[in-house]
Amino acid sequence: MPGCFTNLFNKLFHRGTCGPSKHVSGTSKNDAVGPRVLHDGTVGTSAGVDVVFIHGLRGSRVHTWSDGEYFWPKDFLSEDLDNARIITWGYDVNIANHFSYASRESIRGHAETLLHDLYRIRRLITRPIIFVCHSLGGLVCKEALIIAAAYDKHQRHSNLAATYPNTRGVIFLGTPHRGSGAVALGQVLSRIAFFHRPNTQLLQSLQVDSHTLERQREEFITISASLSIVCVREEIPTSIGIIVSEESASYDGFDVRRGAIPADHINMVKFKSKGHIGYERVLSWIQEMQS
Repeated sequence: MPGCFTNLFNKLFHRGTCGPSKHVSGTSKNDAVGPRVLHDGTVGTSAGVDVVFIHGLRGSRVHTWSDGEYFWPKDFLSEDLDNARIITWGYDVNIANHFSYASRESIRGHAETLLHDLYRIRRLITRPIIFVCHSLGGLVCKEALIIAAAYDKHQRHSNLAATYPNTRGVIFLGTPHRGSGAVALGQVLSRIAFFHRPNTQLLQSLQVDSHTLERQREEFITISASLSIVCVREEIPTSIGIIVSEESASYDGFDVRRGAIPADHINMVKFKSKGHIGYERVLSWIQEMQS
């Protein structure tokens, strides 16, 4: 791959060479998979809320949410949310593995792992959950809630099913929910994945399986009627344009609100200060769901 494409890919998918600053020091070695509790304001009480962050394709549970200086879920949000346990969750998102076959099969596997991890750290806790998801992390979250809702409906796997009735809301940041105009959802996903390498088989598998992901969208509309949903779009294009269009970044649902952050697809989840309009909006949405 030419150097310019490599640099662009690193920029788009969080694989820069710069190490974390003092604010996120000590995180790189542990920046792996599974849940990591960043702050726990719920110690000694069953009240409060769990706020769970889910990164996207080629992201990580720390660097996706860090601008290199501030890791805002830990540095900012922990100070602004009372009685909140802030959790960031990581999973293996190597594109070559993630989309080797049908994309939803990989997404389903990650979704089931998410449910198991949430049970492991929550056990019998019934406090509300608010998910904050970037890009394809939103598809993993949607799939997890679809699975949990089915378990809840049929009274199976109560330990995993509990995630669904306990979920208060989801904030989707740059998540592709559907195709845009004549562009199928699979093609939207192909655009996100393209800079890993020009792999025709990869792109074809995404497009072929897009009907399955469209069905996921329809199923989620049904099970999310009781949830508070915010769909947030990027307002600034990357050097290759807008990654997830305004049309794709939202969907028609029962309680869906729409918002925007004045940044590109990657930087829409990186905030340099509490005064950043993006942070102020995300904080406001979380607080509204929490109340």
